[in-house]
Amino acid sequence: MKYFITIGCWMVELALVASILVSMDYTFMQAMMLASMFLPVLLAMKYFLPQVKWERTRKSLTGIMCLFLSFLLLEYLLLMCCHIWVMSYTDEMPSVLLNPVFLTLLLAVLFVTDTAIGKQLDKRFGKTPSSITFYSDRKSVTLLTEQILYVESNDAETWVHTLDGERYRNKTTISQWEQILEDGFLRTHRSFIVNINYVTKAESDAVMLRDITIPVSRKYKEVVAVKITTTT
Repeated sequence: MKYFITIGCWMVELALVASILVSMDYTFMQAMMLASMFLPVLLAMKYFLPQVKWERTRKSLTGIMCLFLSFLLLEYLLLMCCHIWVMSYTDEMPSVLLNPVFLTLLLAVLFVTDTAIGKQLDKRFGKTPSSITFYSDRKSVTLLTEQILYVESNDAETWVHTLDGERYRNKTTISQWEQILEDGFLRTHRSFIVNINYVTKAESDAVMLRDITIPVSRKYKEVVAVKITTTT
């Protein structure tokens, strides 16, 4: 049901965009085809933006700006190709569709609306279990994120510990795991990321995951205190 509602919401959003494009001398079918060109960029934004670490550093801001420009350029390319296909090489593209401010605002509205609807659907139907695929000892491993108990850094490699007692060695750094495992996971130490859902006890210098003690360093002490308090 959740997927059908999501698809239905997408169709409504595309129809609204198409209604704007109809005012630019496109037929409704042409406008719908052009509007559908916003969907690939919207999906890309939904995938990449949650992985961005929003920090007030020059490097971070530059990376974010480049990401937004990539979305905008991709949208330009898709719209131009679709316009040429549904119209002709001689028909000029409406100038408003070449306006970066207009496209940015339209993409932002679509993204915010879709995100808000997604959150409401998650509350109503629950979140779909997410999974992650990585390589351990040259073998591909796929785990549901809810199966991961904690991630431990050990020199040049990391270990993914699961609820059933298994552990998987891999070369992904602990910082990369921190970006991958955002929702429901928390960095407690330079060497540990824990699944908040399985924290049974929290102290100033450690948290308990079942019968396992995970250290909390001074750097992450305040964040851990806030996160654990608000989620338990």
